[in-house]
Amino acid sequence: MANDHWLNQEVLFLKGIELIEIPDDTLKNVDNLTIKKNTDLSLIPDGGGCYWIWTNEQIVHSFHKNPIPPRYNSGEFIYNGIAKDNIRVRIARHLFSQIDSTWSAISVDIYPGDTRSHRKKALSSNSKGKVPYIDEHRIRSIEELLSLPNLTQDEKDYVNSITTGDVYFRNGINVTESKHRKFTYKVYYIVKLRSIYMDYIEKKWREKYGVPKLCSYLSGR
Repeated sequence: MANDHWLNQEVLFLKGIELIEIPDDTLKNVDNLTIKKNTDLSLIPDGGGCYWIWTNEQIVHSFHKNPIPPRYNSGEFIYNGIAKDNIRVRIARHLFSQIDSTWSAISVDIYPGDTRSHRKKALSSNSKGKVPYIDEHRIRSIEELLSLPNLTQDEKDYVNSITTGDVYFRNGINVTESKHRKFTYKVYYIVKLRSIYMDYIEKKWREKYGVPKLCSYLSGR
């Protein structure tokens, strides 16, 4: 059968990609940049590619129950992803967001209001609603939500004002705001990759080293 030929080709393909290198768990051979201001992003070359976000800010909630990457250098990789067109734009959405940004990005800060946009829930009025985990169980109470470290007084006041309804995370953070600027945020990046290779790196790195806390999927979208 003609199909047998293509099955044999698949065997060769799978053997070939087994030899392809991916970064290690500390990304020691990957370029990185400490991000303090928006203009720092101009130092990242143009193009699509893979990226990882590392911080020494304490993040205790997770959007999945998969194994997470090991801690590294007194911090951890909290997110990784790919950008098919412009990696700088994608990183800016994570680390230089405005309060009402609608682009999906890392979820750390509490959004002060109701929303119809694509924002992740921090607390759900539905007992089965999809909210993040702390210590292997879902956040189900205001007290648990308030246990998140580094919440500002404004965030705490807003959460305490909610008697019914849902609480949402803001899309992205702004590393120049007082809440975050006392911590270090680094971006590790590989640029100018073709889609097939960046997809492979993202998938295999997560399979081998774990899924960063603020990601919500193992692979694919």
